Amino acid sequence: MIQTTTFDIYSILEFKVEEFDLIKTPKISEKINKILDEINYSNIILDLQNLNYIDSMGLSTLINVSRKLNEKNSEMVVVCSTAKILQLFNIAQIESFFKIFPSIDAADSYFSSKGKLHDKNGKT
Repeated sequence: MIQTTTFDIYSILEFKVEEFDLIKTPKISEKINKILDEINYSNIILDLQNLNYIDSMGLSTLINVSRKLNEKNSEMVVVCSTAKILQLFNIAQIESFFKIFPSIDAADSYFSSKGKLHDKNGKT
C-alpha cells in the first residue's frame, strides 16, 4: 500500500495504490499515521506517481498529514505528474497546504536547498 524509504532529513512515502478514495482512506490514513510515528514526524516526500484517482476524503487526509507535520516543525511535499490529479490539486488550491513537485529529484533539491544534506544510502 505504502512503501517507505528513510533518509537523513526526510522519508519518501511511495503510494502503491492507484485510487485514494472513501473506501481506501481509513486503511491508508492508519498506515500513514503509523509511519509518521515510526519516523518521528520527520519531513516527508509523498510520492503519488502511481495514483490515478483521489477524492475529497483522500485530499482531506493529505491536508491533515501536512498539518500534523507542520505542528512538529516538519514538512510534507508531494511528487505528482498525473495531469488529472494535478488539475484537482489546482482546483482545490492544495498548494496552500503543501508544495508539489514533478519528480523525487526536484523534491530532494528543494529539501537540499533548505541547507540540509541527506544520506544517499537510505534505509528501507
